[in-house]
Amino acid sequence: MFKSTYLRIFVWSGIFITLIIIPFSLFLVQRFSDYATVQLGTMNRERIEETRERTEFILSKLKGYGLIMYGDQTIQNWMYSNQDDPLQDAAALQTLSKYLSKEPFFEGAYLLNMRREKVIDFNVGLIDFQEFSDHTILEKVKQGAPTLLQYFHHEVGNKSYIGLLLPSSYIRKEQYGYLVVLLNKRAMEQYLIAGDADPDYQVALLDRSGRQVLGAINESIMPEVIQSRSNDKHGALELKNEGERLYINYIDLEAQGWTLYSLSGMKQFRQQATTFQQTIVLYSVLLLVVLLIVVFWNSHLFFKPFRRLANQVHGKLGLHAVSDYDAIQQSVTLLRDHYPLIKMEYLRQWILQGRLGDSTRAALARESRILQHEWIRLSVVKIDGFYDIAEQYDFMSRKLLKYAVGNIAEELLGSESRTIEVVDFGGDHLLLLIGVAEPADDVMEQLTELRRQAKEHVQMNITVAYSAAKHVRDDMRVVYDELCEVTLFKFVSGEDRIYTEQEYERYADLHCQPDDILLDQLIQSIRSGKEEQSLNLLEQLFARLQTMRYSECQFQLRLLFFSFVKSFSKLTSIDNVEGMEQRLKRFTKLEEIHMWMKEEIVRIMSLLGNQKSLNRKGKIVQEVVEYIQYHIHDPALSVDDIADHIALSPKYVRQLFLDHYGYSMSQYILNRRIEMVKELLLHSDLSVADISQQAGFQTKSHFFTAFKKSTGMTPAQYRLEQVKEASG
Repeated sequence: MFKSTYLRIFVWSGIFITLIIIPFSLFLVQRFSDYATVQLGTMNRERIEETRERTEFILSKLKGYGLIMYGDQTIQNWMYSNQDDPLQDAAALQTLSKYLSKEPFFEGAYLLNMRREKVIDFNVGLIDFQEFSDHTILEKVKQGAPTLLQYFHHEVGNKSYIGLLLPSSYIRKEQYGYLVVLLNKRAMEQYLIAGDADPDYQVALLDRSGRQVLGAINESIMPEVIQSRSNDKHGALELKNEGERLYINYIDLEAQGWTLYSLSGMKQFRQQATTFQQTIVLYSVLLLVVLLIVVFWNSHLFFKPFRRLANQVHGKLGLHAVSDYDAIQQSVTLLRDHYPLIKMEYLRQWILQGRLGDSTRAALARESRILQHEWIRLSVVKIDGFYDIAEQYDFMSRKLLKYAVGNIAEELLGSESRTIEVVDFGGDHLLLLIGVAEPADDVMEQLTELRRQAKEHVQMNITVAYSAAKHVRDDMRVVYDELCEVTLFKFVSGEDRIYTEQEYERYADLHCQPDDILLDQLIQSIRSGKEEQSLNLLEQLFARLQTMRYSECQFQLRLLFFSFVKSFSKLTSIDNVEGMEQRLKRFTKLEEIHMWMKEEIVRIMSLLGNQKSLNRKGKIVQEVVEYIQYHIHDPALSVDDIADHIALSPKYVRQLFLDHYGYSMSQYILNRRIEMVKELLLHSDLSVADISQQAGFQTKSHFFTAFKKSTGMTPAQYRLEQVKEASG
């Protein structure tokens, strides 16, 4: 069995789609990962920039608020007082409390009076320097070192703060009073850097020494981070810590001298990205499966019918194909090569059935331009001396000779206004169908030239008869039969010319014989090989001739010779009227003619015996089969017609065919018609009635009975069953 194209299309399409989908999916996954990484970096930069702006804004705001507190007149009066005043102390504490209560980031504050060595601690109250627990602040203010208005890290006991010392001074200068504000780190972290609550995202604020002021980042990696960062005010870098890749962004707070660091572990992001990548791969696989299903369905729907067609062609024609495409291509080539045979089959069907059915007319219209003409002339071209040609050439050579004559006819008769088709019925003649534009378009001149060129180029004498212009829907079988009879008139009349259809009546009058039964018995007896009976019948026939007048006897002898030529055209030694006339002139007595006729009968029977010999039986059967094939459309086809065609008795032809095939010739003709019906039912849309007509059945009842007997079902049931098997 050859390779299936639709499966190969599915496989190659599947491979092609797979090679596209899988790399594209992997490329899409990688691009998504890269894009997500870039977007995350951009997002981290935006987040740290936002955090910086927020932090700088809050710290600047708190500085301003601290300056307002420091500049308050009540607080100034207390810090510059040099003697104890309980009312002033109370007013300063109250004012301090009022300011601190308005700002949630303030957790504590100190007011220091250097003259009185007193401290107002927001959480404790008025105390002396000796009782003040925050000695770090005392040391810081007593040194009087130059300070900028900047925050600093400050610890009291186990708790750390962000401190702000007011006033600031760019030179070493002793002040009479100071304000120290302590900021709540937890509140600052909560508001400034811990608002996102993202476990993979950490932010820390470090001072110049690398100490964390706000936030919390793994301290083990911070030295490496600080060492790896550049001197730029902001930037990003990647580090690996315990096998995990970390993305770090940093930005400086110039006003404070601190640096804001953000660290993205991306563990959660990678999990989400991996999940999304797996989803992409999963949907890509689902898309691949769906596309493969669609490709298979499309291949099955659109290409599998070609597979079924190729199987039918492969099984029917026995082609040796490597694929269904090759099988169809070979069938198209075979169809192109056999195109003339297909057209010839339609033409034979038309002539033998007389008129065209609608389906046959449509089919023939596709194959030939002959039906484009409204008027058609028929011409029968009979080959003279066909018996000698049959003896000299084999079957295929005779077909080539007729083909040559047909080509000459096409060259002479074909033109822009005419269409010619040559039909070969396998006998001693050709039929020319000449489509003409007008009924008055005569072809006598061209047919005369055809006779001349056939004699010159093919060395064959031909007898031509042609009809008047017939309408394309007339009964062509009647015209064809009449023209075939008219071509025989040359033997009787002796006129070497082109005959017309109007001479048929004149020719028909010649068939009036004294005793038709006696002559028919003589011919049948010769065909049966009964020599003694044939000679006795010849005696009776000549006995009757002896009772006639000379002129009438001559006429009857001519009719006798004509009947012999018609029945044994391939065997008799007389093949034209000149030969008959010369033969009659050679005899002086009727007895001499009688003796010559005896010898002629013996010679014909001897030739028939030779034709019946074993080495020629195959050729005879081949010619019978060829004749049946050419005339299968003819409802009147019979064994007698076939026997007449090959000049043998029907009984012998029947026996010869039976010995060769094992069944009768009538059964063979019926089987061929049944097979033709099956083919037309399976491979055409013709109605059952049209099919029965094309197959040559005389009646519908006979057709239905024969078909059901052969197949066990009606034609409609057979067609439905075959369609189901083909689609299944």
